[in-house]
Amino acid sequence: MDISQFFIKGDIRGAMEYMKGREEFKDILPFYVSLFEEEKYITYDIPEDLNAILLQYQIYYRDIFYLGLSEVEAAEKLLKSLCDITDTSDGGEEEIGEKLRTLFEGKGYHALFGKTQGLFGPYIWKETVPTLYNVELPTGEAEYKVNILKGFVFRSWMDYLTFGRFGTGGWASPDGTINCIEKAYDFNSERFLVSLLKHEAQHTVDMKEFPGITATELEYRAKLVELHYATEPGLLNKFISEASGERKEDSHSMASERIRVDFLGIDGNDIPLIQHKALELFLAHTEEMKRKYCKA
Repeated sequence: MDISQFFIKGDIRGAMEYMKGREEFKDILPFYVSLFEEEKYITYDIPEDLNAILLQYQIYYRDIFYLGLSEVEAAEKLLKSLCDITDTSDGGEEEIGEKLRTLFEGKGYHALFGKTQGLFGPYIWKETVPTLYNVELPTGEAEYKVNILKGFVFRSWMDYLTFGRFGTGGWASPDGTINCIEKAYDFNSERFLVSLLKHEAQHTVDMKEFPGITATELEYRAKLVELHYATEPGLLNKFISEASGERKEDSHSMASERIRVDFLGIDGNDIPLIQHKALELFLAHTEEMKRKYCKA
């Protein structure tokens, strides 16, 4: 079993156990012991009051991934602490997030608050550089603006749990802009050109064309686009390894579960067959989305 499987499942105790006695983890294991066993949280190179906010998220991650608190319990505890910090009385998630964003932006940082795959986690960075790309998709070519995000301080929960080894590489904003985390990509790689750029560009097209489309439907379509354009082996197997139908709120794992079922019996190394099958499924799904969301 690869260690990434522990992180995908949020099993920090299992990951730490896996690291013991393995030479490649001898330098990183002490950091996990310090963070999760000894509660010696990370202090970031930002003002003290902003560090106090990120500390609450670190405690939240320890509560869930190490102590085993339920997501609901841990979220209630986190939101209460953030209410106290922002002087918000019984504020909702959006109100708290807006106040936190204002605090960070007031000190020169860009900030995004909310949930990633069902769990709370902020994105905090220093610089946004707008860049234009021409992106080919199954329905045609279009120009898309990509914000290259630089100087990250915090990159939500997966990056935190893995000390930067894994984590979100980008997302599409409601206005259709693609946001790309600079340190996460080789800009000439398929991971950027296909798995981020085409994936997120497809989101922007679908959100405009199919108002009301669900997060799982969005992810399913974008993953099919990736499979249609990818020329390197491994992507289908990656999706299959992430598949799960258990967490309904996790659109990525739900979409991967549908991919797993759709591609049963197909060799993950048979790139031409995968590309053809992905396009066939994408076009069929497009007709399904038209019937569902574009009724006269």
